[in-house]
Amino acid sequence: MSRDLKMITLALFLWGCGEGLFFYIMPLYMQQLGATPPEVGAVLGLAAFLAACSFIPGGLLADRFDAKKVMIWGWAIGAVASLGMGLATTWHWFVPWILIYNVSAYCIPAINTYVVEASGDLPLEHTITMTFAGYAAGSIISPFIGGRLSAVLHDTAPLFVIGALIFGLSFLLVLSVNSHAPHLNYAKQRDHSLRRQLTRLRPLTFTYLRLFFVFFAAIIGTILPANFLGALHWKIDEVNSLAGTASAIGALLLSLALGRLAAGRRRRGLLLGQALMFMSMACFIASTPELRGLSIAAYFLLGALPTLRELSNAQLAGQVDHDMRGTALGLNETLFALARSIAALLAGSLFALDPRAPFIASLVLIPIGLVVIVRLQPPVTREEFVVMATASNVILETIEDE
Repeated sequence: MSRDLKMITLALFLWGCGEGLFFYIMPLYMQQLGATPPEVGAVLGLAAFLAACSFIPGGLLADRFDAKKVMIWGWAIGAVASLGMGLATTWHWFVPWILIYNVSAYCIPAINTYVVEASGDLPLEHTITMTFAGYAAGSIISPFIGGRLSAVLHDTAPLFVIGALIFGLSFLLVLSVNSHAPHLNYAKQRDHSLRRQLTRLRPLTFTYLRLFFVFFAAIIGTILPANFLGALHWKIDEVNSLAGTASAIGALLLSLALGRLAAGRRRRGLLLGQALMFMSMACFIASTPELRGLSIAAYFLLGALPTLRELSNAQLAGQVDHDMRGTALGLNETLFALARSIAALLAGSLFALDPRAPFIASLVLIPIGLVVIVRLQPPVTREEFVVMATASNVILETIEDE
């Protein structure tokens, strides 16, 4: 990895350290502030929807301008929003800040675009998952620290303030990286309006639809597992320190493993990731107050979800022109967020009926997602198209000579 990719990995590591302090207990913390599970699901659904609305504009900006400049503001907005969440005294005041925090995710397509452009000839599946493994590594110890701090301080709000300070350090690292924007050398020669960019992505329509279903099927059971553990009489610091740490370790190890297995094999990683999510849902369903090990194992396997998203980004990035990668990845992030938004609304309603119902829904839908990916035939990449066109010209010239 180059120096710039290492710096981005370290910046994501610090972001994981800060976010891991509070990420896994946000739904339960909102409930403690007075929100009901359906209200928590509705807020998380709205937050995911706003994030979804920001990804395509964020990707479009990454295509038009330097990806570094686009992603810097996302870091700054996220840090300020984290501070706002820490200062909120009721769940009503918490809501606007969590919405702003999710909107700051608009920079994710720019981060992916930057990583792709700085990767050179390295396999994208391996490079992207390796870089974002930095985030997972940072999330390993921070949930445990957050759980201990909340137990000692008898308050969870300071975790958001501490997270904001760590985000500030991460922001300074991002400022230090170099620009990598080769697409700008010829991007001005093309029409980069949103309509034009989406028209150029039309051949990928069925790929996007299949990925949306895969995301939706896997996400339903990942919205309220903290609330489920609360129903099993887990304390909030236990959810953060035990379950959150297990999930972060899973995200790191599974990201590295699936990224290596998927390099050059477009569907293998997506299939294995879904299989691991299926196992996670089964473990949650079988969990009881006495069998805490099953819940921890389920959280470990949840680490496959972010890897599914990054593997889908790697697959799409290799199938589009350089000057439209931001838009392509932004659209994929939008579909992921929309899937999360709809899944959050459904999960909240299902949880009100039965705390295990969201896991059962995922358990039923994931096998369909496996079939969808098995039948997925990715479009021909630009490199493959050039090879095929060259071969066709050679054949035609040979026929003409004869």
